[in-house]
Amino acid sequence: MDLIFGAGKIDREVSDVESLLREWREREKDWGQLYLEYEPVTPRDRVLVEDLAVTMLINSRVAARAATAVYRNGASLDLGSLPDKPFEETTSEERQQVAELIGTMTSWPWLGASVATKTLHKKRPGLIPILDNQAIFGAYMNPLWPERPSLMDTIKAVPRIKEALDWIAHDLTRPENATVWPLLEEIEPKRSRIELFDMVWWIYFRRVEPVPQSAQP
Repeated sequence: MDLIFGAGKIDREVSDVESLLREWREREKDWGQLYLEYEPVTPRDRVLVEDLAVTMLINSRVAARAATAVYRNGASLDLGSLPDKPFEETTSEERQQVAELIGTMTSWPWLGASVATKTLHKKRPGLIPILDNQAIFGAYMNPLWPERPSLMDTIKAVPRIKEALDWIAHDLTRPENATVWPLLEEIEPKRSRIELFDMVWWIYFRRVEPVPQSAQP
């Protein structure tokens, strides 16, 4: 089975996605798979310092100052106003609302879209995708990748976050991919569609990402 990633802008055909999905379980069994399986014990509509801990299972670099920022500002973030639906069913206006919520977190010191969404995703695993600095902004949305290594910029701007959400929504709902997602859901029935997207793309990204010259033997 194949999936098309790239929102009709820099499309890439990713083949044998069922194997990529199965590879996730083996390759990420001590990291990302534990992140997906973790059930938060903190309030569903609040972000607390404790919510940052689980992000370390999914290649997150959380600074101590980020914890300070969440401690000081978390009470101001109301997740209860978010749309109650799967991400693939959201409208552009609802994705703008999600982008603005993520942007509220990225306005806090030491927090970018990557850590913010890895934190928020556990609160809304069907609604808020993981926007990794490298895998999403640095590769998926980068027309120069993989000819050049992925970028590692920290993203904070709401328009860029909204653009990423729109790209992912496009790929989740495009006709070329319509028959594949249900088949992947049969392999991983506990995973939301945005989690399936992330699992497949992450393994593909890790396979294709160029090795830096300094790391080559």
